[in-house]
Amino acid sequence: MHKHTYHINVIWDSEAEVWVAESEDIPGLITEAETQAELESKLRIMIPELLLENGVIDYEQTKIPVKVHQERDFDLYVPCLAV
Repeated sequence: MHKHTYHINVIWDSEAEVWVAESEDIPGLITEAETQAELESKLRIMIPELLLENGVIDYEQTKIPVKVHQERDFDLYVPCLAV
């Protein structure tokens, strides 16, 4: 059985206001969703489909180890202190 862990990079696209997922480990994987829950649901379907289509796994594999790396940028503002 193939025990490779597949790494998924997830970033918040503040301009488009969506979460974007892509992976160098999974050929053809790039998708987006408005929420993290929606993104995870999409990934649960897409990852096995893409791995099967690309011949990376076969139908005998029942478990696919995935590690998600998440990045989100945001601005912090220094409070104005009255003197």
